[in-house]
Amino acid sequence: MSRGSEETVAKKRVLFVNRSYWPDAEATGQLLTDLCESLVDRFDVSVLCGQPNSNPTGEAYRKGGTQTRRGVTIHRLNHTRFDKRGGWRRAVNLVSFTLAARRWLRMTRGGRGGSGGVGHYDAIVSETDPFLLPIVVAPHAKRVGAVFIAYLQDIYPDIAIGLGKAKPGFVTDQIRDSLRQAYQTAEQLIVLSPAMRTQLIRWGLPAAKLSVIPNWVDCEAIRPIKRNNPFRERHGWADSFIVMHSGNMGLSQRLECLVQCVDSHAFPAHAKLVLVGGGAEEGRLREQASRLGRRADVHFLPYQPREKLSESLSAADLHVISVDPRIGGSMMPSKLYGILASATPTLAVADPQSDLSAVISEHRIGRVAPVHDPHGIAQCIAEMASLEVSEQSAMQRRARSLAESQYDRSICVSQFADALGRSLMTAGTLEAYEASAG
Repeated sequence: MSRGSEETVAKKRVLFVNRSYWPDAEATGQLLTDLCESLVDRFDVSVLCGQPNSNPTGEAYRKGGTQTRRGVTIHRLNHTRFDKRGGWRRAVNLVSFTLAARRWLRMTRGGRGGSGGVGHYDAIVSETDPFLLPIVVAPHAKRVGAVFIAYLQDIYPDIAIGLGKAKPGFVTDQIRDSLRQAYQTAEQLIVLSPAMRTQLIRWGLPAAKLSVIPNWVDCEAIRPIKRNNPFRERHGWADSFIVMHSGNMGLSQRLECLVQCVDSHAFPAHAKLVLVGGGAEEGRLREQASRLGRRADVHFLPYQPREKLSESLSAADLHVISVDPRIGGSMMPSKLYGILASATPTLAVADPQSDLSAVISEHRIGRVAPVHDPHGIAQCIAEMASLEVSEQSAMQRRARSLAESQYDRSICVSQFADALGRSLMTAGTLEAYEASAG
């Protein structure tokens, strides 16, 4: 086929469904924004999304209806946005967006082979914010003849059960059964780590449908700034050992042990704990920090604008990723990749058998600390703070190299684009075969 004839071939239309999208500062929204904007050269990309929970830069956006940004068509829905610190409020928000998405999908019934209007999509990709979305998206995709792909950032209800926020029983069994049925209709299931893949195989889902594509970082956008770091200088931390947690402060992080470790005699005298971001647990963590003997060495800062992430991430001497060991197989923290790109070592407070711990240990880019043990965490921090400058520098170089070689945006998005293309090709081949057989 000549180049001219290739250019006349219409791009396949793909719809992503997820609550969080630009300008939301939450990680899932930023990652989906990166993905969609990177796919527009190969596909005609649309997003069905909701309202941002955090918009630190105050970017203007259309709060309802349709707009186009960087080649992506954005359909934004209205829904409730109660404070997430209340359990019932979170549940109402979850259901509200799910129902809004279902209404929108029912209004746009066109599928493969349709007229090319708003409702005509060749593939529909459902993420898991909120986790009920696949239950809504899967039957719609089947109804309109679109390829259905499930893209899991986490696995519910397993996370809720693991955290003790839901009890095993009839309700959670029904939710899992409904999600399993939705996933079984998918052309492909994309997860973030080998452990997540293993967990879904235990659900009874076919291994052949499960692909592992990790989240990523844009290594051009996030670069190490270790000398004369403006973020450190603004806060007067030039001579301190900065231990940082950057991102969501939620139930799954168990950050109370990290805060408590500051009062351990093992916590270095020149160290400070900096928590950047926000979330449902922020208020409780602030109150806990206010009772510490070394409360002056704990600092809370808001989410940083994306264009300032190189400064804020690089300002740390050690980043902490804390994951409740009960849910290690149900998610993979995406904050790891930005940390690697900033050339900063990582302290994993996680199950030593988890995928996160394995990456850190295998590539020698940090340490794995015992969970639920503030003194043990403090001892690991002290060990990292006492490393020779040469070893700290070598660890920084290994972190950056790993980001560039395995987790750069261009690499992972290319993997996703190829997986999406294969799914569309497989479905198209089957469709052609069925048409010829008919």
